[in-house]
Amino acid sequence: MTNSSATFHLEPYPQELFDAVMEAIPGWVQGRIVQIASAEYGTCPDALLASLAQVGRATADIVANDLAQLLSTDVDAQKTNPLQVLRSATSVATDALQAAKVTPVRRDEFEVRAMPNDVYAIGPLTWRDLGESVHEAGITWGAWKAAVVLSRRRDEGKIS
Repeated sequence: MTNSSATFHLEPYPQELFDAVMEAIPGWVQGRIVQIASAEYGTCPDALLASLAQVGRATADIVANDLAQLLSTDVDAQKTNPLQVLRSATSVATDALQAAKVTPVRRDEFEVRAMPNDVYAIGPLTWRDLGESVHEAGITWGAWKAAVVLSRRRDEGKIS
């Protein structure tokens, strides 16, 4: 697994989130693939099972760079959020499911608008989808980010 945070300076709370996400990504994406394929076939096809480790590594590599880049960006300059990074990193899993001839899943209108390329609804909707440690790190990071923003706005005299 790539540890792209080494090339970016991360504050402690963003680093904790990065580490928790990177720990969870391979198992999470592999679990989603098995769950989606099994819903259609009753079990996950052998060829798809054989590709799981590679899909997990490739997805982790995509997430590592994009997430480290986002988390090293000043909070006022961030144009997206970490969950969106994860939702955008489903291409390798999508390709594996398509190669296994798994039918895309039915998604609601919000999912189609928010994640148009995630035809299998792989991407996480919440931090908890990746596990309790990621949920806790995500909530802590969000609170830290909010505190930084509020502190800056107070210093600027924009709020009291």
